[in-house]
Amino acid sequence: MAEEALWKGPLNAITDVEGVRVGHVTLVRGEGRLVPGRGPVRTGVTVIVPGEGVYERKFVAGAHVINGFGKAVGLPQLVELGRLETPIGLTNTLCVWRAAEALAEAAIRENPGIGVRGPTVNPVVGECNDGYLNDIQGMHVRKEDVALALERASAGPVEEGAVGAGTGMVCYGWKGGIGSASRRWRCEALDREVTLGALVLANFGRPQDLVIDGFPAGHLLAEVREEEPRAGEGGSVIVVYATDAPLTSRQLTRVARRAAAGLARTGSVYHHGSGDFALAFSTARAYPPYLPDEGHYLNPFFLAAAETAAEAVWRALAAARAMTGRDGRTVDALPVERVRELAARRGLRLPSLET
Repeated sequence: MAEEALWKGPLNAITDVEGVRVGHVTLVRGEGRLVPGRGPVRTGVTVIVPGEGVYERKFVAGAHVINGFGKAVGLPQLVELGRLETPIGLTNTLCVWRAAEALAEAAIRENPGIGVRGPTVNPVVGECNDGYLNDIQGMHVRKEDVALALERASAGPVEEGAVGAGTGMVCYGWKGGIGSASRRWRCEALDREVTLGALVLANFGRPQDLVIDGFPAGHLLAEVREEEPRAGEGGSVIVVYATDAPLTSRQLTRVARRAAAGLARTGSVYHHGSGDFALAFSTARAYPPYLPDEGHYLNPFFLAAAETAAEAVWRALAAARAMTGRDGRTVDALPVERVRELAARRGLRLPSLET
């Protein structure tokens, strides 16, 4: 399938997949010297709701671990059974278990028979370490914050940058956080258009490695050559894909693997201390049609997965604003206009940085 046959959805976000909703709670309190357990607070939580009745419906899903230096919850059962039965939570490293507890409690409220008249529930939560800016020991994300994020979850445009789980994150030495993107194409096998959307929690990379639309922006920025590497070199990234096309768990796992292709386009090399996880789920109820040529069906998903993961990272960088956190540490915003100028001098335009 030709690359030009893919186009962006109307929101260019994971919420272009019908039924998918995203909610954030952003926590910013205090300033100055770090007092463990008290602040300053620069953190939050993000939830991705695949649709209504998640526990009862159990959305088909798959996952892939690119590099396992992370504390994700719920992936073993998701991989084993190929199904997602709670919204997906994203937060900081030491709040993973609290977020998982909150998602479990929300599922029990909707399904009182959980663990009594039937099986228990498998909450799924991913994390990145925001301790460079945030009092991470304070575990400031509460169960009430997760409940509020679920309440706020919307099918509209996705707020990006330093919001929700992305509040304290650093990407390629600049302010990172939440980014999202989507692709659509005409699927001959289904005789209709299909959508694949991605949302990333970006907290990784060395400044000099940043590549945007093939342009070595990090290497050419004078600020990078003059300063010491900042937080986020090892870091982590969580990539979540949603699609409205019928795919099996095995096929969704294959799509999730292509997150690595997208992250590589941004300059990532998956350092030793990086926790890089990708998840994918389908909102379609129907089973995929019999396809003698599965590759013809799946190749557009693979291309869309690579494109959306990369663009979501760039969008997170472009949307995030400078932030000062613990001990007066400041992480600057990516100098987008400077990057555009550097690219223009070489006759290049960077479509992923255009609004």
